[in-house]
Amino acid sequence: MDTENSAALAVTVVIPHLAGEFVAGCLEAISTCDDLPSEIIVVDDGSSDGSTERAEKRFPDIRVVRNERNLGFPGACNRGLTSATFPIIVLLNDDTTVQPGWLAAIVKQLDQHPQAGAVQPKILSAHSPGRFDYAGGAGGLMDRFGYPFALGRLFDHLEEDQGQYDEPQEIFWASGTAIGLRREALDEVGLLDETFEMHMEEIDLCWRMWLAGWTVRSAPDGRVTHFAGGTLAMGSYRKMALNHRNGLIMLLKNHSLPTLLWMMPFRLILESLTVVHSLIRGDLKRALAAATAPFKAARRLPHIIATRRGLIRRRAGRTLPLYRGSVALRWAFGFRDIPSQKAAR
Repeated sequence: MDTENSAALAVTVVIPHLAGEFVAGCLEAISTCDDLPSEIIVVDDGSSDGSTERAEKRFPDIRVVRNERNLGFPGACNRGLTSATFPIIVLLNDDTTVQPGWLAAIVKQLDQHPQAGAVQPKILSAHSPGRFDYAGGAGGLMDRFGYPFALGRLFDHLEEDQGQYDEPQEIFWASGTAIGLRREALDEVGLLDETFEMHMEEIDLCWRMWLAGWTVRSAPDGRVTHFAGGTLAMGSYRKMALNHRNGLIMLLKNHSLPTLLWMMPFRLILESLTVVHSLIRGDLKRALAAATAPFKAARRLPHIIATRRGLIRRRAGRTLPLYRGSVALRWAFGFRDIPSQKAAR
């Protein structure tokens, strides 16, 4: 298979959009690359500033799907996924700019690894040139207590890209900022969970893929630059609250019951330590977000129970590539290096 040519044959790029002019820069960057997708869908998620109309006029080849009301990030993505024509679908944030070869790198990994359900290119920071981006670095990982991190990013510590993750490899999750998805895998495991509202819905999706027998891979030959915080500011209370709540929902949905029985008490202890540490530092927003997360997650128990039923059969005998330690404790003791992939097995 000629990967460079295949990128122009069978890929839909879906760009969810709410407001602002970032979307025009995103489309401009795509148009300057040789590996053009077959279809570009911009999902207008209830915008009112005319930005979608301006982009449509400037780039008449795009297809615009309009939501009558704001559905939230996963809802907008799902609308694009169900509207896509081709068997490979790439979700791309509107506050990104892509570099030549980004799409071919994604397609190459999906072509060479038939069991790969999701692929992530390297995501670099627009705010700190030369460093990995917070949203996913060179590929997402997670520890057994449900704390996500990435190749090149541990909490808010971002590494400089020195080629240390330039070898394609299995990862646990691919960032929704730029993620290539195989339609066949989506047909089996379902779409993004819209109850997450925003943040970690792509990790939940990738977890379901692993449980169903699919894998997730990095495509570091592809590069995407991201203006992190374009939708929700990094220090906003809502962002913190969603991350803490959704982290707990994700664990309750996807871990086996025996694992939850021993693991959840430790996770709640770690959340309590986060509250205490945040209060000592005077970070009241973080303390409140962590303290209220268990109660907010508990409100989703009917949904969690309903979705777990479909995962029970898939879990049997499936070993997940999770880091067996705690990145939160490593962080507390001053370690800023990314745990070895070998430790995930």
